[in-house]
Amino acid sequence: MSLAGAATFSALAYLVSLIVPAAIQPPFPILFYLRFDPAEIIDISSLLIFGPAVGTVTATIHFLILTGTSGGPFGPSLKYLGVLSTYLGIILASRLGKHNLVKTGLLATAFGIITRVLVMTIVNYIYFVSIAQAAFGVDYQGFAKFVLQSSGFNVDGLQLVYLILGLTALYNGIHAILSIVASLVIVVAIVTRAPQMFGSRSWLTKKLLLVKSSLVTKENRPVTT
Repeated sequence: MSLAGAATFSALAYLVSLIVPAAIQPPFPILFYLRFDPAEIIDISSLLIFGPAVGTVTATIHFLILTGTSGGPFGPSLKYLGVLSTYLGIILASRLGKHNLVKTGLLATAFGIITRVLVMTIVNYIYFVSIAQAAFGVDYQGFAKFVLQSSGFNVDGLQLVYLILGLTALYNGIHAILSIVASLVIVVAIVTRAPQMFGSRSWLTKKLLLVKSSLVTKENRPVTT
């Protein structure tokens, strides 16, 4: 089931990327090259259903496919690290025990925001200062400066670095909220409305969410009237 889940959700994530390509994904204001990718919902749903191992495999395969189809690993690598850092927050939230849906959502989202913003701020600084140009041949600084100037921000030096990192951190925080909340809604609906599919075997119900026994049982029997 884990292998099938990783394969299915990887393919589904790529399918979403094809249906909603970067060109039509909602852009983040000012830094329009930052876009809200709905395929992240599939990656995080894989984590919530099957657990960290399968979730990581799903995100990795998704990253490899995007790298092969988008012309290089620069953008996909940042997306990949963004997903993994969000995973980290959700996994940390699971260490606090199981809670009702509201508290589970709040904890998973809060921890996901914190880890994603912290990790990706460091990653973006490293990419911005050195790796982008040296490893990928991408003039990240020049392009970011051009985009900001197009929006009326004439900054340079440290001001440019701080502004890019601040805006990117805001973007990552918003993206974490959208991706985690949407994933929770989808997975909770599957677990509670179709318990015969995953039921108490899902990582969400094992580690994070308290679910009524009448909806999820060891036998995974659907409730009938």
